[in-house]
Amino acid sequence: MEIAHRLHDLAVGRYGLKPSDLFFDPLALPLATGDDDLRGDAAATLDALRRIKAELPGTFTVLGVSNVSFGLKPTTRRVLNSVFLHECLDAGLDAAIVHAGRILPHSHISEEQRTTCLDLIHDRRSPGYDPLQCLLELGDGPSPAIGPTEDRSSWPVQQRLARRIVNGDRDGLHIDLDDALQSMPALDIVNDILLDGMRTVGNLFSSGHMQLPFVLQSAETMKAAVRHLEPHMDQVKGETRGRIVLATVRGDVHDIGK
Repeated sequence: MEIAHRLHDLAVGRYGLKPSDLFFDPLALPLATGDDDLRGDAAATLDALRRIKAELPGTFTVLGVSNVSFGLKPTTRRVLNSVFLHECLDAGLDAAIVHAGRILPHSHISEEQRTTCLDLIHDRRSPGYDPLQCLLELGDGPSPAIGPTEDRSSWPVQQRLARRIVNGDRDGLHIDLDDALQSMPALDIVNDILLDGMRTVGNLFSSGHMQLPFVLQSAETMKAAVRHLEPHMDQVKGETRGRIVLATVRGDVHDIGK
């Protein structure tokens, strides 16, 4: 923090930059070394993020998130990176250097994996319990990704479609929609199944268990489903659509939905 303060004073005081021009990177270091002296590095990074936001108001923070998992297996890295990113966001991280396609929604990580990762990040060791060793053992299992790898073939079509919306899974979506059309009107599929899935997405987002990129994936899946169902919806001849004008604050996240 002493270095951050000196950089801030130099940039703002001497060279006239605005605090909002500055991005501070407190660094994320690997937790997989097993070195006792380095076990607290991730917790120190989180503390640094909080202090930067509190002590240097108006500045921003940036972090190469995936460094924390360097040296682990790919599936294990994906879980640890996702949990660590969630912790960093809570601590005040503004910008993340991360592969968005390799981040899991918080709701897609098992409670056991999440707890183990949190114990590793916050160095919660105890006699006979080492979260790093437990995470390595968990990493020997199947990938935690939920979506196309999940076997839903025996599920009712209503449940399959709702899960597709939650997961943002469009691969083979039309097959499930055509299956549902055999027993339900298109409008009922939208109102009773797809919108129910979007309500789940909204609840997950509101509770902090789903990040915005995954919400957008769900919205795109919903859009694709409605587009496929539109030709099957009853049309009233001569029907005209009224004009609706919506206004929102420019740049506000809610204008995405509108």
